[in-house]
Amino acid sequence: MARPRKDTSITKLPAGGNVTMHNTLVSASHGLNLGEKRLVSMAVAKLSPKAAALPGKPVRISAVDFAEQFGLDPTTAYEQLRDAQENLFNRYIRHIEHYGPNGQKVEIIKMRWITSIGYKDGDGEVALAFAPEIAQFLVQLKKHFTSYQLSKAAALRSTYSWRMFENLERFRETGTWEVDMDRFHAIMETPKSYRANFAQTRRFVIEPALAELAAKTNITAQVEPIRRGRKIDRLRFTFESASQMKLPL
Repeated sequence: MARPRKDTSITKLPAGGNVTMHNTLVSASHGLNLGEKRLVSMAVAKLSPKAAALPGKPVRISAVDFAEQFGLDPTTAYEQLRDAQENLFNRYIRHIEHYGPNGQKVEIIKMRWITSIGYKDGDGEVALAFAPEIAQFLVQLKKHFTSYQLSKAAALRSTYSWRMFENLERFRETGTWEVDMDRFHAIMETPKSYRANFAQTRRFVIEPALAELAAKTNITAQVEPIRRGRKIDRLRFTFESASQMKLPL
């Protein structure tokens, strides 16, 4: 993959650059680092509902556009895009849980994000094709889908912050997200040591993420640990969701 150069044939993101994903994907453990989340989100933002119905059709992203979208210098953008496209082919969503009428777990499935990815040495451009199994989740405007403007997430520099942002966005109408600790750790993909030590989780995951959201997205959130006996069982996040969180679909 050569150094990036501008390719005027590449379609620009639509105004607003909305990223719309099924909430199953937002809350799933998918193992994407910051660069990979940026690549996937930019590709999703470029999809139309018609394109999502045609899995296997490549979405093209240039390193120059990637740099402009996320406020990176060209060299950093080139390196991040190169590494992201190399790793993304082996990434998969680790589990999507389906439950029966009585709440019992019916199945856990694994799905890959993409079926193919490639780049042109002379163009500084990647092309990725989403897998058929995941395409149905990517672009559908319904109440159980999360839609946010990519420009709001573009300034985030932490994977924890991005994951927190996506999950708060799911509940912007109520301004409250309540989640049990096991599920929170799975969503945020925290190290095992954090799972046994809430102080570490709060210091290295929750507080930095909330501080970055407040500084870069105008989302002001607070967290309340909810105990069951002496153990912290759940977390309740409350945040301002009126004008700041009201995003056009």
